Amino acid sequence: MPGIREHLVRLTDPHQFDLHPTGPGTVLDVGCGSAKHPGAVGLDISADTAADIVHDLDVFPYPIEDDSFDQILLQDVIEHVEDPMRVFAELRRIVRPGGRVQLRTPHFSSVLAYGDPTHKQYFSTIAIRQLAEPRFAHYSDARFEVVHVTLDLWTPFRLLGIAALANRQPDIYEKYFAFRFPSMNIRAEFRAV
Repeated sequence: MPGIREHLVRLTDPHQFDLHPTGPGTVLDVGCGSAKHPGAVGLDISADTAADIVHDLDVFPYPIEDDSFDQILLQDVIEHVEDPMRVFAELRRIVRPGGRVQLRTPHFSSVLAYGDPTHKQYFSTIAIRQLAEPRFAHYSDARFEVVHVTLDLWTPFRLLGIAALANRQPDIYEKYFAFRFPSMNIRAEFRAV
């Protein structure tokens, strides 16, 4: 039976919120930086990274063929682009039908959202869902099914049970409580349809 120390280490481990493929197949790690997921093809704007493909995500199309990957990971990337809807349309072109796209981005209430001067976007759970099911469908033909959208709260708020309540009612949490009990990240998974 794990002791208190093991529970504390598990609760405070920053890597518990890292993205991992949820199924088999080829993986594209978009914005991989120097921490490319093992076995993945890396895509990044900088050649000084572990990228296999060096390309600016704001330049379309990406130098990748249609239906090339089963899984796409975007860890701390979508907040850096000019047009997230267009990026998601490009990801839909690249991922195979039924493939998964996972993202992690700082929540709009997080110090992480405003702590990086290169961030261009700030997201709520509502905005993340709109990447898959656009309210204004004329912006994009790309369609995804939302598998999950999860709020990751800071350790004290997880220990107090606030994270569980926030994930049960994210709309109420974001309207009334997000700046009292800030989230750290939003994680989401989408299935290409």
